[in-house]
Amino acid sequence: MHTNRSRLIALGVAALAVIVVLVWLFGAGGNDEGDEEDQVTATTPSLSHSSNGDVIVTLSAEQQVNIGLKTAVLAPITRVRQVTAYGVVLDPAPLAALDAQLVGAQATLDASRAEYERTRRLHSEQQNISLKDLQTAQAKFQSDQAQLNLLSQRLADEWGGAIAAIAPATRAELVDALIKRAAAIIRVAVPPGSSLANLPARAEITMLGYSRPLATQSIWYAPTVDPNLQGQGFMLRVEAQGFPLRPGAAVTALLESSAASERGVVVPSAAVVRTGDSAWTYVQTAPTKFERRAVPMGDSEAAGWFVKAGLAAGDRVVVTGAQALLSEEFKSQIQVQD
Repeated sequence: MHTNRSRLIALGVAALAVIVVLVWLFGAGGNDEGDEEDQVTATTPSLSHSSNGDVIVTLSAEQQVNIGLKTAVLAPITRVRQVTAYGVVLDPAPLAALDAQLVGAQATLDASRAEYERTRRLHSEQQNISLKDLQTAQAKFQSDQAQLNLLSQRLADEWGGAIAAIAPATRAELVDALIKRAAAIIRVAVPPGSSLANLPARAEITMLGYSRPLATQSIWYAPTVDPNLQGQGFMLRVEAQGFPLRPGAAVTALLESSAASERGVVVPSAAVVRTGDSAWTYVQTAPTKFERRAVPMGDSEAAGWFVKAGLAAGDRVVVTGAQALLSEEFKSQIQVQD
């Protein structure tokens, strides 16, 4: 009897222990579910829209702390548009050969012009010059003029109007400097899709393997499109400054536009979030309100994206927690739809 009683007592204690454990487990589970629900409710923002249709997310100070939200004020910036171009140092031999042909053509033209003028004068004075001789001298003069014009047009087509427009003596000095490698003509092109509305005001040129930039003497439009580069092209004359200006050497040119400076702000990269092909940033318009605004992705800067409209100096953008804001916004939209 004593043994049976002890056994019953042990079973009762064990059963009581099981009941206590089960009650504790169910009670703890219920509390966790309630806490999670309270947490979701606490972090769910409210949504509204501005007068122009932009989404406004409202977050309390506590909610902002929960997602670690931080902001930064946009500062004004004035910049000159710059475009990076790529190209090579041109071989001066074709220009030297063409210049020699032009010099010869000009000498031939000068001689035929003088002969024509002499023949025309003698014929008008009724001296021993026939009409046939006059016509022959005139034809020779006109042919030599046409040949010089043809070579001049070829010079403009291959080397640009700036080279074709300079005086023969000045061109001869340039050719001499190019042959001696004291100067070089560089042809560059901007990548397809980029362009400058005006001729660059200046250019900073660096050669592959050299950090010091070359001095640019003049810039003009390239007469033709480079079949390899395809972009908008420019010709630049540079001085050697101790550089080995070898034909075919690769160069990079930072072209500065001569157009008016642009004013705007730079949106930090950390403040930009993406949805599909669109980019956005959240602007704090009140202590608890954040307005989502579009960021055009056309002009990149080292620190972010240059924006001329839609954002202004003094705007406070979210630089930490922007992605969390976007996630909470979409979460709220899903809950509203449910």
